[in-house]
Amino acid sequence: MMLFAWIEKRGIQLRKCAALTGIMFMSLLLQGCWDEVNLADVSYISAFGIDYKDGQYDIYAQTIKFGLIAKTESLQPDPNPVWIGKGSGDTVLLALNDLARSGQTILSLEHLKTVIVQERAMSKIADIMDGVNRQRASRYTSLLFGTKAPINKIFTSDTFFDQSPLNSIMYMPGPLDSQRSFIRPYSLQLAVQTLNEPSMVTTLPALNANEEYWKRKKQPLQIQLIEGIFIFKDLKYLGYLTEPEATGLRWADPEFKHFLLKAQGEKGKAAIAVVSSRGSVDVSFKGDKPIFTLKMRVDGNVAEMDGVIQEHEIVSSVKARIKQEMEDTFRKGLEKKVSFFQLEHHLYRYHQTYWQQACKGKEWLPKPDQLIIEVDFQLIHTGNFDLNIDT
Repeated sequence: MMLFAWIEKRGIQLRKCAALTGIMFMSLLLQGCWDEVNLADVSYISAFGIDYKDGQYDIYAQTIKFGLIAKTESLQPDPNPVWIGKGSGDTVLLALNDLARSGQTILSLEHLKTVIVQERAMSKIADIMDGVNRQRASRYTSLLFGTKAPINKIFTSDTFFDQSPLNSIMYMPGPLDSQRSFIRPYSLQLAVQTLNEPSMVTTLPALNANEEYWKRKKQPLQIQLIEGIFIFKDLKYLGYLTEPEATGLRWADPEFKHFLLKAQGEKGKAAIAVVSSRGSVDVSFKGDKPIFTLKMRVDGNVAEMDGVIQEHEIVSSVKARIKQEMEDTFRKGLEKKVSFFQLEHHLYRYHQTYWQQACKGKEWLPKPDQLIIEVDFQLIHTGNFDLNIDT
């Protein structure tokens, strides 16, 4: 009996020893806090501006109080709760390294929300995208804008009601786009895809800070707005168009949400709220020349009326206005050596043989008569009141 008791006791000891050994081994696999960083030791860059002058990159970094990043709607006792740094170097990251010389803390891109490229640096877009995206800290969800203005002007623009700087177009373009659709900023992920996609046109919104619209205590406010687009194709910068020149692009935007349009009749006019715009492209060949038919389906409501206007006048006026805007923008694009509405990319996708023969490696452009635009407008309802009828 004593032998069995000793064997059982020895077995328990061995099991305890094995369990303790297993626990000690598994603890070696657990992650510790060896890389813990004190927030007070880090300056998080929320916006990154890139300029190119005299053969060197100038980078601008905007940092915001960390508490404001988590609470974008809080009021600010400090009217200028941002800090702006500037560094220069032969590459983007060398310029950032130059800025780090004067940093009192670690400069981090882990909360980067926006990248703004000055027009002078547009020709270096391939190098800029490589520098921003190659290092692991950058976020592919960051928004990408262009600008003609000094980057300092954008970074020091005003906000309404002393709100956080994050309540601005360069950080939150969604509210503006839901009310007045034009050109949405690309995320870095989408920009990388489109800039490298064969025959695809990339349009970056042009951001500026304008003093003409708003004042506070009789002093003008510099408020951010989108004033045009920068055009790229195959990583090559092709030029700039103002919003009036590029207004036809809004109707072909798959993310279109809302725009107010004027409809003109013989005895009155109306403001039409366009709430949906969808397009599709068909291609037919006339000999060896492709003919593109861009079919638009647009829906809208009557938002306001002045005078007497009939439903058929509204429909015909809106259709004519949208078609004219798209045709004008298409012609403006041809002047910049680019075909808007992704016509060449449509050939690349669905007519590869023709694209290989006629477009690949060549500066292919369609003629104005190779695009036919058809607009179908549906008036969903007339608002709270019936249309005025001339009796």
